[in-house]
Amino acid sequence: MTESPTNGPAERYRQTLEEMAELAGDQGNPGNERRWRRLVDELEVARGELGGSPDGRAAIARLMTDPRPAVQLWSAAAVLFWDKAEARPVIEQIREEPTRYGLHSITAKHTLLEFDAGRLSPGDALPGT
Repeated sequence: MTESPTNGPAERYRQTLEEMAELAGDQGNPGNERRWRRLVDELEVARGELGGSPDGRAAIARLMTDPRPAVQLWSAAAVLFWDKAEARPVIEQIREEPTRYGLHSITAKHTLLEFDAGRLSPGDALPGT
């Protein structure tokens, strides 16, 4: 079976998000700041590799349906730049439930504020992280 050029970065992206979700939990409180920053940096590299191709963008977009808020939020924030109509409701849903999502909700709020103001770029980490 032939592997797609995006299999490597897509798998790294997914695995990194899984680690981030485990570290931050449903409330978005990463217990280890150094590990969190390392994961954010790794995710940004993988996202950069994936964002340039339709297959890569599709791999990121599929993760918006993951049950973990960190996976949903970070994937939807990436997707905002090529499919705002698909990504925005995912981020808005997290933003609108602060009791359920804690810091993820605050990050979602600031992500949309920065995006709408034109201050968020595809290579940026999410605001507040």
